Amino acid sequence: MVGRMGEGEKHDRILRELEKIVGKGYVSDGMEERYYYSSDPSAEPPSLPEFVVMPGSVEEVQEIVRLANRERMPITPRLGGLTLSGLAIPFGGGILMDLKRMNRILEVNEESMYAVIECGVTTGELKTYLEENHPDLWACIPHAPPSVSVVANILIHGGGQVSLRYGLNSDMVTGMEVVLPTGELLRTGVCAVANSWFSRYCLPDFTGLFIGWFGATGIVTKAGIHLWPKPKIRDVVFYRIPEVEDMVKLIMKIARSDVADDIYANSWTGTSLKRYYTPEKPEGMPEIYLDVLISGDTEDEIEFKKRVVERIVKEARGEGLEIEDYSPREDLKVAMLMIPQPLPFMDMRLGGGAEYLGCYIPIEKTAEAYWEGVKIAKKYGFQYLHLIRPFKNGHLVAIMYVFPFIQKNPEEVGRVREMLVELCRLALRLGGIPWKPSPTLQKVVLENADPSFK
Repeated sequence: MVGRMGEGEKHDRILRELEKIVGKGYVSDGMEERYYYSSDPSAEPPSLPEFVVMPGSVEEVQEIVRLANRERMPITPRLGGLTLSGLAIPFGGGILMDLKRMNRILEVNEESMYAVIECGVTTGELKTYLEENHPDLWACIPHAPPSVSVVANILIHGGGQVSLRYGLNSDMVTGMEVVLPTGELLRTGVCAVANSWFSRYCLPDFTGLFIGWFGATGIVTKAGIHLWPKPKIRDVVFYRIPEVEDMVKLIMKIARSDVADDIYANSWTGTSLKRYYTPEKPEGMPEIYLDVLISGDTEDEIEFKKRVVERIVKEARGEGLEIEDYSPREDLKVAMLMIPQPLPFMDMRLGGGAEYLGCYIPIEKTAEAYWEGVKIAKKYGFQYLHLIRPFKNGHLVAIMYVFPFIQKNPEEVGRVREMLVELCRLALRLGGIPWKPSPTLQKVVLENADPSFK
């Protein structure tokens, strides 16, 4: 385990200064706290911070950044710590800044449909607050534990239950407040010049300097986000599809129809623990299980959208696509309609480790990405488990290669790391980009980058 421990007077001085900024109860140099923040469930190696600090305000964040500048000490900001790719592991040692105390929901504007939140607000907190106080609105919630930070999901270009129609969470930002590496404060969007957070139009937009940078260019302390009208009724239609190529053609058709809220496809290996441990697909079992989620305010609207989906499927069958109707158990239907959806497949190995390399790719490359991913998984001795979701009416597709693993097995962890590098190179070769890449994979991306980008 790597960790840079300060020594003597300098270490003690920094500890005292941090205590002055946040109070003794919110800073630690103890091994227990440092160990807790040194790793995540990914295959990235652990690394100890020198200090753990929990600021409670933007002013405290600014003071910590200024202190770190004076002492030339790195800072790693952390929110939920659930990226599963090592993005919040403090590889440079230094200060681990846990921002979960900054969890106020500052404003919800029902007319302009936006909320202003601090960076520590979780998806569970926001969802509950809206249900209790603004039941006609909902936010874009990722399929992840409710302890995930809303702002962190924005910064990694995450998606949620309305991303097929409205885009990724990074598309839904109306403004930001950011502490820059100098300790100065910057606002983006209308909130920079007026007392409102409703839009990023029509100013020069600096928001992109911070989205996708994982905290390296600044610490986002507040964000404005779009909210959306919450439908009164939600439903889901299920299909089984023997061929991946047919699945791609079908999701393209449904995504462009604008009737679905979400489309979710997974390989047969992700449908049960028993199937995951089955080495080869049983004869007659379809390769893909497809879920199409729809919503509306009346039963008539739901039935209309179902008929549209049925018409699309009928036309696709007429073109030669193999598509089977499917009626799962009622509990599975209930689970699919939950927000967020449960993710039992993430720890099918019961070994504490979970990696899923998500790649955003052109939709026409989905089948190739799928089958090449199968080959790579088998090459390294893993069962494949693929998830596929189109976003923005089919302008892009996310394919997620999921690998539960035994975190205490060094040999297995090593194979996972090598496999992820190969999958990352596959995505780049297909014209795609890995989603929230680990520090290891970021180097792979840069190797492939245009020299002017570097």
